[in-house]
Amino acid sequence: MNIKFCLLSTLLIVPITANSFCFNEVGRKYNINPKLLAAICYTESRFKPNAINDKNYNGSVDYGLCQINSFWLPHLKKFNITKDDLINNPCINVEVSGWILAQKLKQNGDNWTTIGAYNAGFSNSPKKVKAREIYISLVKQNLAYLNSLSN
Repeated sequence: MNIKFCLLSTLLIVPITANSFCFNEVGRKYNINPKLLAAICYTESRFKPNAINDKNYNGSVDYGLCQINSFWLPHLKKFNITKDDLINNPCINVEVSGWILAQKLKQNGDNWTTIGAYNAGFSNSPKKVKAREIYISLVKQNLAYLNSLSN
């Protein structure tokens, strides 16, 4: 077997394994299904750890694997977490995603509307309701896909 192929295969598998571990640990910590958390992050960035979205209508920016919005940066400052941490450390990004999601699930209930609001917020405007519905559908599809990989 070709040495380059072995090295490339290892490099491709290691980040997935590391992120799986992060999803499992964070899921356990916040009582969130790790595959649901992974499906959300896959929906957000396709598992690109250094993804940045600076195209939000309100001027905010989303960072990293789980696309943590810049709105959260002042809250994260007290934990010494910076935007660079969100971009450069996928496990910190997953941790923050779990923390945000756990807060919202506690406040608003363990339901799909809360999952949709991770991306589209809780506004009841027709545009935001539709955005939540689309996001929920994507997360459900990605969750089904991730579940199929382990069967």
